[in-house]
Amino acid sequence: MSRRAADPAPEPRRSRRVATSRVNLTSALAVVLPLAVAGAVALVSTDPGAVPTRAPELTPLRQASVVCPAPISGGAVQVSTGEPEAAGVVALLNASGDTEARVSHGQVTTAPADGPVVITGSGALAPGLVAGRTAPAPLAAVDCPTTAPDQWFTGLGAGPTHSSVVELVNPNSGPAIADIEVFGEEGPMDVPALRGVAVPGGSTQELDLATIVPYPGHLALHVTVERGQLAVTVRDRGERLTGGIRGEDWIPGQAEPTTTTLLLGLPAADRRTLVVANGTDDQVRAEVRLVTAESVFSPADAPVLDIAPRSVAVTNLDAVLDAAPDAVGILVESNRPVSAMLRSAAGRDVTATTPGAEVTESTTVLVPAGEKRVVLGGATAVGAAAVVARAADGEVLLEQRLDLTPGRAVTLELPDDALLVEVAPERTPVRGAVVVTGEGSAVVPLRALVRTGARPDVAPGLP
Repeated sequence: MSRRAADPAPEPRRSRRVATSRVNLTSALAVVLPLAVAGAVALVSTDPGAVPTRAPELTPLRQASVVCPAPISGGAVQVSTGEPEAAGVVALLNASGDTEARVSHGQVTTAPADGPVVITGSGALAPGLVAGRTAPAPLAAVDCPTTAPDQWFTGLGAGPTHSSVVELVNPNSGPAIADIEVFGEEGPMDVPALRGVAVPGGSTQELDLATIVPYPGHLALHVTVERGQLAVTVRDRGERLTGGIRGEDWIPGQAEPTTTTLLLGLPAADRRTLVVANGTDDQVRAEVRLVTAESVFSPADAPVLDIAPRSVAVTNLDAVLDAAPDAVGILVESNRPVSAMLRSAAGRDVTATTPGAEVTESTTVLVPAGEKRVVLGGATAVGAAAVVARAADGEVLLEQRLDLTPGRAVTLELPDDALLVEVAPERTPVRGAVVVTGEGSAVVPLRALVRTGARPDVAPGLP
């Protein structure tokens, strides 16, 4: 401004021309610059939809681990492989140190393990690695899980006569962190102690719900691993008011809630309690149906559960199941996804029946000795399943092909000495469980064996 005031007076017209020129240039830039920027943005779009994405590439599995929880009352770890012709040595790591066990397809290797144990197979022993843990009296059994980022556990307790302990095992050297949501019969519960639970590498964290969140009713947990990897199981127990343990069992996790939750394997029991959890923000209606060898049907007195958002509903099924002695499973159908568990109590024994995973190819499950039967259902088309029961040394004790039909279940009695059961579905997916009876009962659901890895699609992008 001061410089214009000092310009010579004889050139006012030129001064106006310069001012006019500046105005025109500014106007031009105001129009051109946004267009140029828009063109550049169009050339380099930050819209994720503009960048082609591909599904993760399936790769051969070169190393895999399963994690067996801490023992309940003695008992050892059983290890095998579901991969045909595979044989070799797997590594076992627990608090006592590193050990090895030789395994081969169709045989069961028993290894002692005082606490939680991480079992790792490499090369040909990575695909199909399988392990199980048992307890003799009262009888209990669990299929040792792999790590999972997201799981649901339903029917837990935190009171004086029914309590549960959550066990988080970190198989890796780096730290892991989990967030645990808690749902009760009255709705969600705010439990700060279960948020951001840190588990150092190679260690185990046990969370006693009766101490952390005392509660007289039934609970459901949603466990999300925010960092690292964790294998999670729940040890469920019934206790007398005096503190003496009545019985314990492991509760495996459910991968995700579903609108058709199939619970196969109903042990003999004095009391049978169905617990259904609604983790959504909507009211859910769930109907209970029974599964037999002939059909899936709704008994006249079957309960219908109206479950409030983010809460748990509980119903007693003694009368319903007593009136249907041929029932081998329970189907919970709901208008929104739910998780569910049947808790059976008989004397000093408690048994959990949880949903089995859908199996589309051959799978293997390890079970304890005793009277046993395999229950298969959930077929989506007419098909079959080949069942093979083996002794510990691999001897075939029974081999039979079962026909599968939608809306029905099939049961096959297995030899008492069978410790390994193979199920290979044909032309249809299948769900199932093995029910074992001895000094108590145990129900071990089938799961799909991990046979491949996944390499994520990676592409350059803008930060």
